[in-house]
Formats: sequence, structure tokens, C-alpha cells
Amino acid sequence: MIKDCKICGGTGKKVIKYDVCPDCEGTGYQEEFETKKHFKSASKNSKYDFDDAEIPCSKCEGTGKVPVYGLCEFCEGTGKIIACDECGVQIGKYPDDSNKKLCKNCQKSKKDEQDNKKVVYVLDEFITMEDLEEGKFYKGRISRTEKYGVFIQLNDKVRGLLRFKEVVGRKNSDFKIGDDIVVQLSELKLGKREVDFRYIPTSGYELKKFEKHYDLIPIAQIFENGLENMKDKVIKIRGEVIQAVQTPGPTVFTITDGTEVGWVAAFESAGVRANPEVDLGSVIEVVGSVGVRDGKLQIERMTIDILEGAEEKSVKDTIEIQLDKKAEAKSDIEFLVESPILEKLRPKMADVAKRIRRAMLDGRPLILRHHADTDGYSGGIALEKAILPVLNEFSMDSGAQWHYYRRSPSKAPFYELEDVTKDIIFSLEDYIRFGQKMPMVILVDNGSTNEDIPAISEIKAYNVEVVVVDHHYPGEVIDGRAEIDDYIDAHVNPYLVGGDSNLTAGALATEVARMINDDVTDLIKHLPGVAMVGDHATGDEVNQYIKLALETLTENSKTASAKEYTFEDLDTIALCMDFEAFYLKFMSGNGIVEDILAVNKEEFARHERLINILYHRAMKMVDRQMKSVIPSIKSRELSNGILLNVIDVEKYAHKFTFPAPGKTCGFAHDSIVKKHGEGTPIVTLAYGPDFSVVRATDAVSEKFSFNLNLIVSQLMEEIPEASLDGGGHECAGSLKFVEGLRSKVLDRFFEIVESMK
Repeated sequence: MIKDCKICGGTGKKVIKYDVCPDCEGTGYQEEFETKKHFKSASKNSKYDFDDAEIPCSKCEGTGKVPVYGLCEFCEGTGKIIACDECGVQIGKYPDDSNKKLCKNCQKSKKDEQDNKKVVYVLDEFITMEDLEEGKFYKGRISRTEKYGVFIQLNDKVRGLLRFKEVVGRKNSDFKIGDDIVVQLSELKLGKREVDFRYIPTSGYELKKFEKHYDLIPIAQIFENGLENMKDKVIKIRGEVIQAVQTPGPTVFTITDGTEVGWVAAFESAGVRANPEVDLGSVIEVVGSVGVRDGKLQIERMTIDILEGAEEKSVKDTIEIQLDKKAEAKSDIEFLVESPILEKLRPKMADVAKRIRRAMLDGRPLILRHHADTDGYSGGIALEKAILPVLNEFSMDSGAQWHYYRRSPSKAPFYELEDVTKDIIFSLEDYIRFGQKMPMVILVDNGSTNEDIPAISEIKAYNVEVVVVDHHYPGEVIDGRAEIDDYIDAHVNPYLVGGDSNLTAGALATEVARMINDDVTDLIKHLPGVAMVGDHATGDEVNQYIKLALETLTENSKTASAKEYTFEDLDTIALCMDFEAFYLKFMSGNGIVEDILAVNKEEFARHERLINILYHRAMKMVDRQMKSVIPSIKSRELSNGILLNVIDVEKYAHKFTFPAPGKTCGFAHDSIVKKHGEGTPIVTLAYGPDFSVVRATDAVSEKFSFNLNLIVSQLMEEIPEASLDGGGHECAGSLKFVEGLRSKVLDRFFEIVESMK
């Protein structure tokens, strides 16, 4: 303890000598003065007759000397010392020895007292009978009384008998159920699983926690040692909770430590949430016994402790390093074709692939949204075939492909508000009902344009990661970034590196899928060719992909028709996919889509049968539509040489059936191109009450720099009252406007096209 210095009295100073008082010069008195002069005026009769007097000096108090102070050497000027807490003797200097509490004599006395004190052990929940020792004292609780003695519970696993004949100093009636008691273990009978106690009055004892310590192991080590070999063994693990589910029985936590994933089952009572303090994202330490359920690791909880501070950070850092390593994509794969644009996109594609793998490792569900056409379905199926095997490998859930993955087509070529509303609602319901994390959203063949911004902004409010694989024109690109990049987490689009829409989303998604899981290459390598034919793409990469698709399908057909596939066969597959997509609407089409796109190699004969059926049905409906549409086409050659064709699909086409207005315009446009040739600049526009669909030949783009997206932007500026939006590719897309201004919008569109040079 801290005390005042006995030498300086706590001042830190001491007198080293005395000097002559400077005020009285050693006399000890002030100068003489007449006392009478110090009274105010008064009558003579009221004055006393005072003699002259001497007054003592106030500075030296009459001694004539004043002290001179120096630093107290004993306390070194602090005024304090450190004294023994027990006897008060000085044991050190302040503040250097502030941590000292007792002098040597008192320390020895305390040690002697401690050595003579009995140690009483309190068992933790892991101690078993085998860990006890005869002769030691233990603290327990009386759980049952009988005529011959009482049963003492030391913990949930250890119980013993205290016979009354082994009791000293207490009556039998003194023992009550629920009372705490200190007993000595007299005999341990492991063979009979029996423990006998004796009671001796004990006081002045020291309580000590008797704990069993387990070495921390990574979850992966359990699998390496073998689940059956590890069964029923008690282990300790640490990890982050990635899902918490309340079953009709126990609460099941899914945790990862970065090396592997495991279940932890905690049971309080049937259907009651155990460890309510543990939630998604909690970092926990679990001690439990290894079990197996449905062939998966399930640890039966003994204890769960939430880690905080430095321990929590250490676990999270370790998980981050491990998961980041496992999430690495195969970024160095050789692309299916030679393409400088693909090489420039490689880092962006690898980023998307890694993010998708990381989402699966994090236990986040995946929502894959793609455009409902051949290109979109091809890209979506390619990614799906790569994702599902990895998801099943990473996830503990045997139904992971149904619980952690969902693919949905979008009718619009952008992520619209109707779609995002469904995705948010379903995700929140899964979070509330099943304890799932919020998902990652993967957008394929949409997601790049400013039309996608409202929906993406809405789902980003829930901290949802969004990645995009698209080939639509994203608007102005500056330093490899478009406007949409401010709203999404990763973006693959050929326009970002100087490419164009001919490198379609189906091709891009296929290459990304191979980076996620290159084992699926043989299943999906023909999909880019089908996608590009369906999207009427042209270019060197397109020709390479088409060649690869024809070779693959020809090889696969050896188990069926054994025919040699041609470009027309790819066009037929694309038409059948678009035909089926019209009726699938918002359904994923699991199974039938794979058959149409020839992904099921073992069922290639079924693919050919299905294509034959769908193609004849689709062409029958197309022919019916064209019989009324083609005669109604109004064609005229503009002053600049562009052949403009206009169709009123509201009046001259069937509604709510295949082909839809967009496909109807495409078929009509193809018939005109077939008549005049690919080298002719042709623009075809089909319109309804509040929309129009545009198709144009590459010749219009090459000779007149035709870009539908730029025309839409110009119309939006010039006619803001029309509430215009739309766009798409340079030579294919749509416009939407208010019905009352249709004529104004279309007339201005025709003027812009005619003014091109």
C-alpha cells in the first residue's frame, strides 16, 4: 500500500540548513513603533497609556533564522513510500515498487497458510469418472437421499454415494436435496462405475476449477481421420456460423473454419431454440462429440462459447485466408477459341468466377437471372452446370442445389423491378424461416444498361453482391468502366475492353463457367455456338465457336442419328429454345432446357426427337404469323439508300402467342434480307400501341454507323414527354413510349434514320 514518507511527512522535502532571516536580520523582531499611533482619533480620556512595544518577526517567528529545504533523499521527493499491506513496514519506493504488496515475512506466512489449506475441486461438464483421484476433495450437490446415505452429483457425468457411516460431525437429517457439500473421494470403482465418498467437516479451503482441456483441431482433420474413426470422440473446433436452423428437434448450426464445413447440433428441448445468443456471423468455439447424420459430419454440442475481441478477429482472419484460397478460380484456362477481346476480359471473368465460388464457400445462396432467349438460356445453363457440382462439394446440405441455388429467366432484356421484388421477398423469407444468408445475384445476358440500375439499386440496399455477364451496350465507357459499374460488384462485358455485342453472353458465361469448374467443359463447349446463332452474331470468334459446336454435336450424335451437324441445325436448336422459352415464361425449365440445348450427352437421341417435334410446331406457328404479316409490310427506300420496312403488329399479327412481336419482326426482317441480300442496308420496325421493335442489317451499321442505343438517347432528349426508354444492341432492340405520342416518336425515328449519311 502507499503511505506518506516518515522522514518528510509526505512533503518530499527536508531542512538542510538555516540562514539569517532577511526580514529581521537575525533579531527576531520587527522595528519598534508607538502603539498609540496605531489607534484612530479618539478623545484623550479614551486612550490608554501604551508604552513602546516590540513585535516578533512574522517570517522567522522570532527565531531570527529561516530554514533552507532540499529534496528528501529517503522518498526521492515523491513524499510517498510503498508499505506492506499486512504489517505496514516499508518494502519499496514509490512509484517504482507499486506492484509490491507484502514484505518477505508476510509472504512466507501467506505461503505457509496456503500450503496448509485444503484444495476443493469443482468439476466442469467434461470431467468423467476416469479423471477423479482417491483422497481428493470435491464440491457437489445432493441429488437424492436414502436410508443408507445420500447421492452427490459432481457434474452431469459423475455421481457418487456418501454413506451415513462415512459422515463425521453431522446428523443424517442435516443433509437436504439441493444442498452444496464438500466431500472426499474415498474409493473409486471404475469396473462397477461406482464412486464412494466420506464427509469430514472442512473449512478454510481453496476452490479450484477442475477442467478438461481439448486441443483445437481444424474441421478438415475430422474428415482426414475418417468420420467413422472419429465417431463419439470429443473435439474442440472454432468457426463462423453461416446458417442457423431450428428443427423440430435440435437447433442446427452450420459452421466453417475455412478448411471445411460442419453441423453443430444443440438440443435443449424439442423445437426450442438452443443458444439464442448465437446468430448468423457469430464466431464460436464448440466442444462436442463427433457424430454422423445423413452421411455428413454433425457435432453434438457440449458447450458453445461466443468468441470476441482478438480471438474473434484471429478466427475470422484465418477463415478469410482459407476461403479466399479455396475460392481461387482457374483463371489461366485456355479459352475455347482465340480472341484478343476474351484475353482482355480474362481478369474480369476470373473475378466473377472467384466471387461465385466464394459465395458458395460463405454459405450464401445463388440467384441466377438470365434473359429468356437462346443466348440467355445458354449462358445460364453453362453456369448452372459448373456451379452445382461445386455447391454440392462445398455445402453440408444434401439438398443444396434446391436450397442454395435458383435460376430464373427474365422476359425483359434487363433486370426489371418485378424480378427484383421476387428475389428480395424470397431471400428475406429464407433468411427468416431457415436462417440463410442474403444471396448473391448473377445476371446473365442482362444487367449492363442504365435500365438495370433501379432494380440493382433496390437489391443492393440489402447488401447483396451482384455480378454481371452481359453483352448489351452499356453506354459510354470511360477507362474500362460504364455507368452500371457504380452499382455492381463485378462486370464482364466486351464493350469494356473495346469489343462489341457479337461476343454474346452465352459465350462469355461459358468461359466463366469453365473458370469456376473446368470439369464441365465437354458438357457445355457447344453452347456458345448455339447462343451466337440465336443472337445473329457475326465475326471471327463467332465462326470459331460455331465450328466447335458443329464438331461437338456431330460427335455426340454418334449415339443417336449419327448425322453431321450444319449451321442450319444450330439455327433450328436456337429457334426451338426461343419457342419453348415463350411458354416457360418465368419457369426455369429444368430438364427440358438441357434436352433442347443438347447438354445431356447420354440422352442425345431424346434431344433430337424433341428438336424435331418443337421445330415443326414452331415453324407452323411462324408460317401462320408470316402469312398475315408479310403482305402488310410497308417498304420504302429512303433518300440515303436505306430500305425502311414498317409493320403494324397490333393489327396484322396474332397476339399472346408465338412468335411474340420481337420474334415476328425478326422473321419478317430475315425474309426481306433474304430477298435483297445481306449487303443491303435494311431497317425493319414493327410497332404496337406503345412499343416498337427494330432490326437492322450489319450493312446499316457499317455504312451509316447505325446504333439503336444512340438513337434512343436522342429521342429521349428531344421528346421527353413521351417517357421513352429502351435500347439493346446496335442493330436490334426495342423502344417503349406513351401511346398518345407514338406517331411523333416513330416519325422522328424515321427522320433520324433518313438523315444518316
